Amino acid sequence: MEHASPDRNNIEARLRHRYLEIWTDVRRELQKHGDQQYEDLVQGSGDAVDDATADLLVDLNLAEIDRDIEELRAVQDAIARLERGEYGICQSCGTEIAPARLEALPQAAFCIECQTRRERSTTSTPSL
Repeated sequence: MEHASPDRNNIEARLRHRYLEIWTDVRRELQKHGDQQYEDLVQGSGDAVDDATADLLVDLNLAEIDRDIEELRAVQDAIARLERGEYGICQSCGTEIAPARLEALPQAAFCIECQTRRERSTTSTPSL
């Protein structure tokens, strides 16, 4: 059986801790969203403005949950890369991801150059 290095153990512990933090946040938001009555979101008289505000608040809550789930998946993917021995290697160009980047964002799958290219192509591509 292969012994993990202290760095690998530390990275894995950080990733698993972050995974639990995010999952706790998602569960809390889902619980809050499920328990909260639509009318309670604005505590108003139920007119058109209150309805629009409630819709916006619901959308914001769902957007926050979506972001958390996206990060949850990224952390899961990082744990899988760690287990396969691919952690810290850019999934696009195959170069080593800078240690400072991994320290700041342990679930990073791309080097800063590839991540920048991905973000530029995502923002410059028109939506269908």
